[in-house]
Formats: sequence, structure tokens, C-alpha cells
Amino acid sequence: MYRVEVFYSARRLILGILLIAAASAVLVLSDRSIQRPTGGALDAAAQAARPRRIAVIQISSIDAMNVGRLGVIERLKEAGFSESTGTTFDIFNAEGDVGTLGQMAAAVCSASPPYDLIVSLSTVATQTVLRANKRGLPHVFGLVVSPPGFGVPLGPWTEGSTRPTNVAGFGTLQPAKLLLMAMHTSAPNVKRLGCVWNPAESNAEASVKLGRAACAELGIELLEANGTNVSEVATATDVLISRGIDCFWILADTNVIAAAPTVTDRCRKAHVPVITNFPELSKLGAAINYGADYRAMGVSTGAIAELVLKGVAPRDIPCENFLPIALQLNYSGFGENWIRVPELAALAETIYDPPAPPIVRKVVQELVPPSIGAMLAALPAAGASANAAPLAMPTIAVLTYNRTPNFEDCYRGFMQEMGVIGYKNGVNCTLQLRDAQLDIGALGTIVAAIAEEKPDVVVPFTTTALQATLRRIKNVPIVFSFIASGVAAGAGKSNDDHLPNVTGAQLTCDWARMLEVATAAIPNLKKVGTVFAPSEVNSVYHRNEWQHVLNAAGIELISVAADRPTELPEAAEGLATQGIQAILQISDSSSSTGFAAIVKSADRSKIPVFAFSPGAMRAGATISVSRDFEDVGRESARIVDKVLHGQSPASIPFTDAKETMLLINPIRMARYGITLPKPMMDGARVVTESTGSAK
Repeated sequence: MYRVEVFYSARRLILGILLIAAASAVLVLSDRSIQRPTGGALDAAAQAARPRRIAVIQISSIDAMNVGRLGVIERLKEAGFSESTGTTFDIFNAEGDVGTLGQMAAAVCSASPPYDLIVSLSTVATQTVLRANKRGLPHVFGLVVSPPGFGVPLGPWTEGSTRPTNVAGFGTLQPAKLLLMAMHTSAPNVKRLGCVWNPAESNAEASVKLGRAACAELGIELLEANGTNVSEVATATDVLISRGIDCFWILADTNVIAAAPTVTDRCRKAHVPVITNFPELSKLGAAINYGADYRAMGVSTGAIAELVLKGVAPRDIPCENFLPIALQLNYSGFGENWIRVPELAALAETIYDPPAPPIVRKVVQELVPPSIGAMLAALPAAGASANAAPLAMPTIAVLTYNRTPNFEDCYRGFMQEMGVIGYKNGVNCTLQLRDAQLDIGALGTIVAAIAEEKPDVVVPFTTTALQATLRRIKNVPIVFSFIASGVAAGAGKSNDDHLPNVTGAQLTCDWARMLEVATAAIPNLKKVGTVFAPSEVNSVYHRNEWQHVLNAAGIELISVAADRPTELPEAAEGLATQGIQAILQISDSSSSTGFAAIVKSADRSKIPVFAFSPGAMRAGATISVSRDFEDVGRESARIVDKVLHGQSPASIPFTDAKETMLLINPIRMARYGITLPKPMMDGARVVTESTGSAK
């Protein structure tokens, strides 16, 4: 069962069909039409005078949601929308259950008489209402991190925008960099930071991206794990703790926030400090809590709702990022040798230092975005702002099954070439990357969302992402990248005979060159090994191709299965016990993610590891015979440009990688007594394992 709180009214809806049936029954008994503004600003006094029905939908009862909701209602009551004027607020709380949230949204959006306004709090609640609101009821969202993540671009509404005309709101991109800088100042010894997030939540993805960039800048290793529900978050937290993290980061993710009591408790028992983007979590013992002020965010959301209720069309309200920040510290959560920084304490609104009582101070900050304040001030004298001039920009949806070092190489080439061609995200195109983080369920959700958005072109990286895209998207151009074989993935019968909406650039391996190098490095090579992932089509394809080449050369290939990175150490240990002379590791998502685990096991058995990817050198490969992954990314970008300029994918053959690189690590070669003929050495690039640099 779920809980529905109804403020200022005695009515209560019930779960599921009863909820929807009640709304349908009222529809039969009522003949009121939907009243909503069609543009411009109506008389503010007249608009505020009539009774209103407002539905507020939130995902859960975490403090951030409740505080934000109260801020919305506080602002609207101050604006004259209160019980005394006949306004009712119906509060729908799914208590963390996504299925219940969907039922609630369906009932609210189909209720009769219709609600004058729907306010959704959180990214998940907003996405659910967007899907359910077929009637186009006025909808204001708040407490979300990244509106572009669910199809609402920042800036003014424009003709052809993916933002519905009935929707308004703002984004609050959590200050990940500020938080991590505060942690680094207080604890410069923190080198490994852990976080859990749900790839299906665009708000979480946005926060993780900011965190990755900040960690790279600060020289901190960010260890990530995924959790799609509270139970998985708890398990993922234990895994990260076992990996030796120095600190845990609770970021903007609905499930992680809901699991915060469990997460902080487990970290405390393991003596791992916790930092968060949620000031309220300082009460749980989290050390540094630097993030959005949720009451202020609620007030800001209420101000936008006020505009809509007073007659401003939602589309006339620009969507912006607005970040009212709050800081709370809890010194009891500080780790050993952490520093109490006076400059940080001076910014905090609350400081816990048990057994002393909390220090609480009032921090004055702006509660409403300046543009919204200006529109409110202009209401009595003028209409809403004129619509912005239409601006047509192609939308490029990029997705990947996971982000490995090999992916990063390929994606870097793609983005560099897009820039060279002239595409600038947010200026003359909209380009968004979504990462499923090795989660098939999350990948399906991402593809479903992209299918609904109908972008101009879809660019899947990895074979798994391509296959998921092929199953769902039939009428939108698809340009793949970073896959082993378009034919093996099911995109066609040959490079020239393929699905009419699909083309792309493949990463075919140079088997012959690897065989030449391996036999030169290890004379009398007779038996080698590789780990493969049976659930990955590209991995099975590579294994079979490699086995065919080796069999023809009289070399036995021993292959051991490992579908996930966590299975790699055991698989590599199994290979080492079978008398192999080297691991000649094929490239797939699983091994690319955990290549270092393969190397570690091989090192214990004194067996060298050769690879087919440049990224493997950073993880300890001795030699790599690799295609130029960046060049494959660049080729994919050039194909995208052709498609956006009107060329049909059907007329563009699948392209194969052309360049092969020989990368060597002389230190590891010496360890295993490996030498190569001078002509090979002359054409090789030397790689330093510690830096990954080549020359």
C-alpha cells in the first residue's frame, strides 16, 4: 500500500485500480472542461481569486522531498493560494515504490475535475508525470538535477523543442566539485572515493560526471558501483568498503538517499567517513554535507507554480539551473587526521560537534531565480515574455553499455572529430551520452527513453548497446561505434547489405599481426589462454575468430568464461593452471573493465598478458596489438555528419578499422625475458604503465 496525504481536504484515494476507478467515476459525474492558459499573462488578481486544485507528487518521504514540498506550499500560500481562497493541495507520496508512483501519476493526470496544476518533486516523479500527462495539464517540476536528462533543454522554449509546452521548472545541478574540494581540503589523505548510483536516473548520471571530472582534477580515484534499489545500494556499499575506499560519497540518487541511514551506519562501522550533497544528512553523522538547500528549492518551485497559476503559459518560463547552496558539518563523522577548516566552518549553517549542542546560524541566500522574480514583478503591468525565436538543432543520442578505458579512447576520438566538423553541444546540436554501467535493465530503460525522444540519430557504443537499440528503434538512423562486428550483432548480412537505418564503424582485430608478434615474442608458442564473456556477442565472436586463426597456426587456445568483472580473477587463475605460455586476451566489456585483475593473476603465475586494446597497457599488459580506437571514433563522427546532412544509412557500408598499433612495455618484457626483432621494435610505441603515455 502507498500513502496519500491530502492537505486541506478530507478526500483520500486508494491504490491501483480503485484509485483510477474513482477518478473515472468523477469524470462521468462532471462536465467541467480543462482550463489552462494558452499563452501570455492573464489578469493576476482574477487568476488568484478562483479556487484551485493542486496535486503534488513526490517519490518518497526522505527529508529532502518533505522539506522541498513544504517550501512549495509555503510559497503558494504566501502568493494567496491557500485554504481561505478555496485552494486544496493533494499530496501523493509513492514511498519509494516506482510502480505505485506510476499508478498515482495516471490517476492524477486523468482525474476529473482536472487538477489546475501538477507539481512533481524529484527526477523520477517528473519523468513519470511526463509520461502519464497525455492531456497536457499544466506541470511544474522541481528538485531535479538535470532537466536535459529527461528531454527538457535549458533555456527558453523554442519551436520544435523536446520540452512540452505545458511544462516548466528548473534544474539544480548538485555542487559535486565544491563538495569534493571541501573534502580534499579537510582530508588531503583521501585517495580513493566510493559512490553508488543508478544508471537509470539521469540526475545520478549528471552528478557522477561532475564527480569524475572533479576527482581527476584533484588526483582522487573514484570507485563506482550500481544500485537500482535500497537493497542493492546497501550491498554495493559493502563491496566498495571491501575495496578499501577512504571515503564514501552520497550523491543525488533517489535510492541512495533512501538508503542513507544504512549506508552511513555501515560506513561508520568500517571507519569510512561519509560526505554528501544533502545538508540534512549531517544528522546521520555524515562529515561534510554540501549541496542544494531543499527548502529554497521548494520555494523556487512554488514561485514558478505561482506564475502558472496566475496565467503565464509554462512554455513562456525559461528552464534554468538555479542552485541555492547549504552546508552542514558533523565533526563526529570526520576521519582520523581530518582537518577542521575554519573557512569551511564559517560557511556552514549547522555544525554538529557532540557532545556540545549544534551550532546553528542563519545564512541569507536568494530563494527565487532572478528571471522568475522579474516575471513575477512584471505580472501586474505586462504580459509574459515573448517566445524565443525558433532554433532547430539536431539531437544526437549517444549510449554505451559501460565506460571502459577502451570506450574512453574511442569516445574521445568521436567527440574530437565532432568538434572538428563543427558540432558544438548546446550551440548548434544537442548531444548527450548515457551510460548503463554494465546494467542490462538500465540499458533497456535508456533505449526506451531515447525511442520516445525520437532524436535525429542514435549512436550506440559497444555491441550490447547496439543490440538493445536494434530491438527497440526501427525508424531512426543508427550509427554504431566501438563494436566488433555489425553482422555478428544482427545489423546486417554483410558490410554492404545491412538494415536500412543502420551503419557505423567497426573495431575488427588484426589477428594476423598479433600472431606474428606473439610467435616472435615466445618461440615455440603452442598453448595460450583468454577469458571471454558468453553473454556478450562481441566476446563470443572474438573468441571464435581468434580460435580459428590460432588453430590454423597449430596453437591451442584455452578459454575460460567470465561474464562480469568480479569473475575475472577466478577465471584468470583457472587459465594459469592449464599450462598456458601466455594470455592473449581478446577485447570485450567485461575484460576491459577488469583487465588489471587478469594481469594480477597472471603475474602471480609468471605469465605475460598480451592485449588487443591500447587501454590494456595502462592496466599492465606486456604487449598490445591494437587498432586505433580513437580513429574508429573519428570515423563514426564523420558518418554521423553524413547522416545529419541527409545521406541514408542504407547507402553507407560498415567501415573497418584500418590502422594497427604495436604498443610495448619494456619493463614487463624484460621481466618475462621477451625480445622482439629490431624491425618490430622500430615500429613499436613504448608505453609507461604508470602513466599510460606512449612515445
